[in-house]
Parts: sequence; structure tokens; C-alpha cells
Amino acid sequence: MAEQKTTAGCGNLLVCGGAVVDCIVRPFDGSQRGASRTSMPGQARISHGGVGRNIAEVATRLGASVRLLSTVGSDEPGNQLLHHCRELGIGVQDVVPIADGRTATYTALLDGGGELVGAVADMAVFDALRPEDVRATCCNLEGVGLLVCDANLSSDVLQEVLQRARDARVPVWFEPVSVAKAGRGRLQQPWHLAAPNWDELLCLMGLPQTPLSTGKAEVLPAQLFEAMGEALGPSALADNLLVSLGPRGCVLGSSVSSSSSTSSIVGNLEINVANLVEGAKDVPPLAIDVQKVHAEGSKSSFLWYRLLRPLESVTDVTGAGDALLAGTAAAFAAGWVLEEAVLAGLLAAHLTLFVEGGVAPSLHASLLGKLRAELAGSGPGARRSRL
Repeated sequence: MAEQKTTAGCGNLLVCGGAVVDCIVRPFDGSQRGASRTSMPGQARISHGGVGRNIAEVATRLGASVRLLSTVGSDEPGNQLLHHCRELGIGVQDVVPIADGRTATYTALLDGGGELVGAVADMAVFDALRPEDVRATCCNLEGVGLLVCDANLSSDVLQEVLQRARDARVPVWFEPVSVAKAGRGRLQQPWHLAAPNWDELLCLMGLPQTPLSTGKAEVLPAQLFEAMGEALGPSALADNLLVSLGPRGCVLGSSVSSSSSTSSIVGNLEINVANLVEGAKDVPPLAIDVQKVHAEGSKSSFLWYRLLRPLESVTDVTGAGDALLAGTAAAFAAGWVLEEAVLAGLLAAHLTLFVEGGVAPSLHASLLGKLRAELAGSGPGARRSRL
């Protein structure tokens, strides 16, 4: 197994993944349900998305220096994507233009209640990206503290990136994107961290889809820790797993952990978001109970970041998972230990739930510093008690 790294310490990120133009169409009539079978007055919201691009934007807004390795078509949507990335400060010198290719698009039709009626994802351009296209970039990783890959890229490209990064001793993280694409992340070497949900974890391990048992809110099912323990075992999928559980929070599993950093964050934590982010006065506080979980028979360590007050309503769940990984990555690349960096990811995801679209524009470069002061007990917005 590769040597464990618990901090990166360099604020530079290279994100390898999808860049997409999203078009979400919805009728003005809020009472309309299902397929209308005719045209209706409404609005089309066009935005820039894609898992990799979203991660790059969140990390950039949080102060990281980020380059994006992706591919676009030689068309106007591709030009718009690149222009928007440059405006945000994301480096696009590693984006590969594909002649006669179509920039990836996702077009969704919602009904008046916001439910999905149908969608078309045109992602063929990512299949045109080859290992040799990324080799030059990944042969020179000087100054890069962390790589983040998503499963929009092919297994061959992901393997090339992972191998080059391991040779350079740079940690690489993996975002599975979806059940349909997660299997691309089963490679010859383990990732430093993989960030699936439950269904994606099963797919990564080649196991049949089985619902995660529900029970008492304060207890997680043994099947979760059994699966994570297996993925962190001798035939490791990853050295660390960050499994998102929706309203139940997330679990960080590690083959090796830092006992000092773990003990420093265990306990109840409430973050008054409005004290950290301007314009977030309507965003409720983020309340977390960080628990160290002992899984019988497992040599891995587990931390459950349990949400104490799951939200009854949100504006949009789009991009919350991307923000969790991106916020964690930005803090880790800035030198935070992994166990603490997850708290930054949870805060970024929490903010994203209260905006339309995949990225919260209220994220800012001083947020990590303010959050760190809160966690150290020197700021006005956090209250904690040790368990």
C-alpha cells in the first residue's frame, strides 16, 4: 500500500474531470405536473457545471490555486466554458479542445413542481480524451499538492493520472459521479481517497445494489462499516473513504489515521454560518456530532460526521456532493489534516443547499481561515463540547 499522507500542505490543486453546460427548463405554471405534451411558457436556466468543473470552482472560491484538466468541443459552448473558468481564476491551459467535437451538455425538463420529466446528457466528448493527452500534464506535477479526478474520464485516462501522480508522490482523490460511471474507478492501485455514496461504493466494489438499512437515527448499520472495511482492506480500493449519507452526514474511513487529529475534533460542534459568510443570514446553523465509531473485526478507523439537525427543506441539492469533496480538498491542500478538512467540506455543502445551481457564490477565500478560528474556539460562531 502507498505511504499514507494525512496533509498535503500545498494550496495547488489539479482537477481532472468533466466540464459541462447545463440547461434546466421549467414552466412558469407551478401547478403543472408530468409531461405537458405541448409547449408552455417557462424559463431556461443555463449554467456551467460538470463534477470536475464544479469542484474546481468551489476550491477556487475557497482560495486554492486550481488548474482544470478536461476536454471541450471546438464550439461556442466550449468557448463560453473556458471564458467563465478564466474569469473565476481557474487555470484552463490543460483543457484539451476536440476538433469537430461537441462540448458536453446536460439538458433537463422539469415540471411545474420541480420534478424531473426527462433529461438528455451528451457527454461523448469525454470519450475522446486519451491517456497520451494527459501524460504531458501529469509528467510535471511540481507544485501540485493534490489531484482530484472524476469518473467522467475513462478508466484508461484515470489509470494514467493515478500512476503518474503516485510516481510523483502526489495524493489523488476520486469522485465516482454516478452508479453508471463509478466502476471506472476500480484500478490497479488504490486512490488516496474515494468519495462515493452508498450505491456508488457497492458499484466500486463490484457488489450487487442493496439498500442501506435504516434504523435508529443515532446508529449506523453494520453493513456500512463492513463494506467500508473491505474497501480499505488488503485489496484496497482507497486508503481513505468519504462516504456521503445525505441527511445523516458522512463517514470518513481510513486505513491509517492520526489519533491526535481525531481526538481534537470528536464532539458536538455548531457553526453559526451567518457569522462566517456575508449574505447567509437565512442559512441555518450547521450542527454536527463527530463520533469515533468502532467496527468490530475491522482494523480501519471510522469517524461519523452526524448531522444533528437534518434540514426539512432546501433550495437545491445540485452540487452539494461536489462541494463536500471540493471543500475537503481545498482545506486538505492548504495543510489541514484530513479529519478536520471534512468539516470544511460539510460547511461548503451546507451553503450549496441554499442556492440555485451547483456552486454557492458566497464561498470566499477567507472562509477556511475563519472556520479554522471557529474550530480552535477563538471565533464567535462555533460552540462545541467534547464527548
